Parts: sequence; C-alpha cells; structure tokens
Amino acid sequence: MNREDRELLAELGRLNSDVVPLAMKIMDESVTVTAEEQYAFAERLVAMGRQLERRASAMQLVVEGEVVSSPNADEHTIRVRQT
Repeated sequence: MNREDRELLAELGRLNSDVVPLAMKIMDESVTVTAEEQYAFAERLVAMGRQLERRASAMQLVVEGEVVSSPNADEHTIRVRQT
C-alpha cells in the first residue's frame, strides 16, 4: 500500500467518524445544525468520491451497480457488478 492509499484510507476513516455525530445532531431537534456545517460535510463527501473515482480510473477498474430498496424502507442493498 502506497502513501496515497494510506492517506485516502485515513480520510475515509475521518469521514466515517464524523458522519455519526453529524447525523445525531441533525436528528436532535434541540440542536441546530447550520446549512454551512451540512454543506461543508457534503463537500468533503464529494471530494472523497472524486478521489475514489480517480483512483479507480487509474487502476482501470470499472464498477457498476445500483441501490435497491427493500420492503423495509430503512434497508438498502447495493448490487455491484465488476466488469
């Protein structure tokens, strides 16, 4: 694993750690989460998606998939097909 991969994994870990507290704040009606906070987190997610897309492109790997809702609205399945 090279340095860029380690940095990518570290940022994924930070995003993962930050998403739960943000989601809890959003669900807590007594706490106000500003649009700026939500926008900043969304920007981090978009940036991470772009980094992952660049990495996949560099590996010449194509992953196709779809998100399928289950009868239980809280559950989703991701079906991935590697070509």
